[in-house]
Amino acid sequence: MQFRILGSPELYDEKRQQRIPLTSRKQRLLLGALLARPNSPVPRERLIRELWGALPPKKARNTLNAHVSGLRKALAEAEPDRIASTRLVARSAGYLLETRATETDSGQFCLAVAQAQRTAAQDPYGAHDLLRRALGLWRGTALEGGAHGPVCAALAARLEEERQQALEILFDCALRMGQHHRIVPELEEVCAAHPLRERFHDQLMLALCRSGRGAEAIGVYTRARHRLTAEHGHTRLLSARLEQISVQAPTLFGPELDAADDWTRVEVTALPSAADRDFDRDFDRDFDRPARSVMGYLTELLSGQALYTGGV
Repeated sequence: MQFRILGSPELYDEKRQQRIPLTSRKQRLLLGALLARPNSPVPRERLIRELWGALPPKKARNTLNAHVSGLRKALAEAEPDRIASTRLVARSAGYLLETRATETDSGQFCLAVAQAQRTAAQDPYGAHDLLRRALGLWRGTALEGGAHGPVCAALAARLEEERQQALEILFDCALRMGQHHRIVPELEEVCAAHPLRERFHDQLMLALCRSGRGAEAIGVYTRARHRLTAEHGHTRLLSARLEQISVQAPTLFGPELDAADDWTRVEVTALPSAADRDFDRDFDRDFDRPARSVMGYLTELLSGQALYTGGV
């Protein structure tokens, strides 16, 4: 049995490899709310608010019981050997759904991300493969998106944040592996989908630079800067990356381990810490630097006077 909420909430029979249909959206919302607090009683009043909002019907408790019975029936169909010990049990405080983290797609995803985060620096190849499989568990917006109560909304937000962090780790691993050419389209897509996620823009700039597309990397900066500054008041990562581009800093390009093809393996040197340098300087002031200013370099680059020689 697998409980799925990385998309529309559903039950999946792993033995027969088939979905167990849930009869209504309310039943799916009920499953999501119970999975938001697995193995803990969820109060009936909270479930009622989750399913109907602030204005529930007069017989909401009776209708809730009917949805619980329908969900129990679906669980029994998926696990006939557990009819005598159903996972969905009533408690004085509410209803409780018994499940393990490995039986939910969200639990499997979060466990994989945590493992990849621990191993990414030492084994980017293994972490990259692990994250690809974990991200493949997503079938759409967590808990199918749309209008739902505070319990599901909070869970969906946490899972989406976890997904974006997983993508950041995945792209870091790909850059360490020298897959900068291949991830540019993916990075462009996630930057469009999450324009306020500065790290995605920074990774796209780095991937473009490593692909010999420095002018496009600068374009990423100029497009993202105004929106990010308006939202966050600064662009620490992007300002640091722009300065590296302006002087063709060696930190942009790690030592090549295998130059056989476009999958050249490159070790990414970490960016300087924000505590070590002031990355809040204004874009226009960056251009006023006396020694080979950013503007001077960019002018040369865009006019063709500065040629790509393994750097930007």
